[in-house]
Amino acid sequence: MDSIRGSALLHFDQLLAQHGAVQQDYLAPLHIDPNVVGHYGRTLPYLSLVQLLEGSAHALSLPRFGLELALRQGATLVGPLRHLATSAPTVGHALIAVIRYMRHYSPAIHFRLEHRAGLAMLYFDNGLPGSEQTPQVVEKSVMGARLLIGELRGTPLRARAVTLRHDAVGEAEGYTRYFDCPVLFGQAHNCLILAAEVLQETCVQHDADLHAIVRHFLENQSVPSDALQAQLERKIQMLLPAQRCTLEQVALAMNMNPRTLQRHLASDGIEFEAYLDDIRRRQAEHMLRKTTLTVGQIANELGYRRTTSFCRAHLRWFDMTPLEHRRLQGDPVIAAL
Repeated sequence: MDSIRGSALLHFDQLLAQHGAVQQDYLAPLHIDPNVVGHYGRTLPYLSLVQLLEGSAHALSLPRFGLELALRQGATLVGPLRHLATSAPTVGHALIAVIRYMRHYSPAIHFRLEHRAGLAMLYFDNGLPGSEQTPQVVEKSVMGARLLIGELRGTPLRARAVTLRHDAVGEAEGYTRYFDCPVLFGQAHNCLILAAEVLQETCVQHDADLHAIVRHFLENQSVPSDALQAQLERKIQMLLPAQRCTLEQVALAMNMNPRTLQRHLASDGIEFEAYLDDIRRRQAEHMLRKTTLTVGQIANELGYRRTTSFCRAHLRWFDMTPLEHRRLQGDPVIAAL
């Protein structure tokens, strides 16, 4: 079962106390350890979090329980993911990095970032069947993303709109006070819609060295017993956005001597530059077909200093330009955008 960090319940006890309730009365029926609540280093089942928020909202007759908890918490990311986001160069870089490593907070949570006609669309999903019936955790997650973006840019975010798959809980008009923008219900996706230029804004706490260190740390949280090739691919993916993906840098990230790494690769019939090129090709294919990231953003994620360098590589791989690739072979909905 997918889990989530206990920090997702930060200040949960305070919100209950404000309404005359006792935390243990809500945790015990779901067998949630009180020591987990608010603790980044501990986890609880994601489904238990969902049930807890829905049950609390119902028991207290608080239709905006998830939103109230989100506002009390602020941006719920704590620990490494928070530092990864705040130290990024721009809001767009921060969101892409957090999405990439969200599994460290919860494997159940899925965000994706897309572009459409001058807008940026930050979609949220948790993969739960019938998620339309669990509005509290959805609203809390979308609000958490809005608050995080506000923290990154140093000023509150006024989104263009919020769309939610579920129906309004209580009076629909009340949602505007929380999101400060139009909120639409019964939509195809849970989505925070903002102006595309917000992604280009500089993060007020940008720190290139810290950002690289945190990426390295998160990458090394993977299972250490993986095969060499799996470790190699993860390290390459980690280093590509930093534009420092040489054999020497990858070996350093793997705590190996470059010659030792090269020798191991040679014994498996792997040539580093060809392997790197293949990873870039596969990632480019996926991002062009399955996302609406711009060609420039894809080039950056793949470690190219110039978009033109990526375009030349893409022409070599597929005998067409990236935009032709997206138009001819991408998801029809994405290609149409």
